[in-house]
Amino acid sequence: MKFFVPNINDINRIREALSQNEKQNCEMSPANTVLWARRYNTEVAFWNGEIIYRSLWEGERYSYSCNLLNAKNPKALFDRIVKFAVEEPQEFQMHCMSEEEFQMIDQWYPGVYSFDYRRMDSDYIYLREKLATLSGKKLHGKRNHIHRFEERYPDWCYEPITAKNEEDCARMAMRWCFLNCADEQDNWEHDKIDESKLVVYAVRHREELGLTGGSIRVNGEIVAITLGEPLTKDTFVIHFEKAFSEIQGAYPMINREFVRNELEAYTYVNREEDLGQEGLRKAKLSYRPVMLLNKGLIRLKRNVEAELKGEK
Repeated sequence: MKFFVPNINDINRIREALSQNEKQNCEMSPANTVLWARRYNTEVAFWNGEIIYRSLWEGERYSYSCNLLNAKNPKALFDRIVKFAVEEPQEFQMHCMSEEEFQMIDQWYPGVYSFDYRRMDSDYIYLREKLATLSGKKLHGKRNHIHRFEERYPDWCYEPITAKNEEDCARMAMRWCFLNCADEQDNWEHDKIDESKLVVYAVRHREELGLTGGSIRVNGEIVAITLGEPLTKDTFVIHFEKAFSEIQGAYPMINREFVRNELEAYTYVNREEDLGQEGLRKAKLSYRPVMLLNKGLIRLKRNVEAELKGEK
């Protein structure tokens, strides 16, 4: 068994390892695992039918992640990950873990590990029905944006992303990058460029990745696209959503129409985390999530670590 950087050729094996997943974390999805592996220096390994993730934390040491909630033998899985960390050797850490998973670990090893909640990692979970209807006083502003969009662009239409329009959608993503990937000083923002490349790749390889996509067309041009995949039996995760900002209402329109047309079989929609970006946080909160899925870091407590090292 060894860790390796996953690619699209590994998607079926990853999908099989996650087939029983009920953890709503956006990270626990096959396409997400493949698409973001190089960006976040992430490797995977397979052990006893489970998938284990490790990423270079701050470019210096490994941090691990997994799904303890649905593991066949969660304690054995956790112990194996601890062994990996010891073999490095390095300070033990797990990321994107739930408080419920920490409580399991604390029962196995009372007082040994700590849990540090990170707000920037919390996933935004919404009721699909609420996103589809935008009902209620608190979402009145979203409905107004959509009404203006419909009045200004009466010829608009929704299209699922298919072989027929995938090149139009890919070109839209590239144009979005050209318009949005430079700051006010005309310096290129490489994170946005990397993400735009992934969107284009995801559009063109959506079938292999197991992605479902949707788009909005106005005056014959694609002005908004979105892509995501099933996460659990009742939850769908949105990985990408891009729209031209000059088209007022394009973002709420693609959000609503995609949910209406493609996600009827799901109860919840995970729209991932905000990464601590104030504008993104404000936008995600404006859709009134039904819950924030809190995640955090699991580490050895400092006093325990000192004892293991023979320190006072």
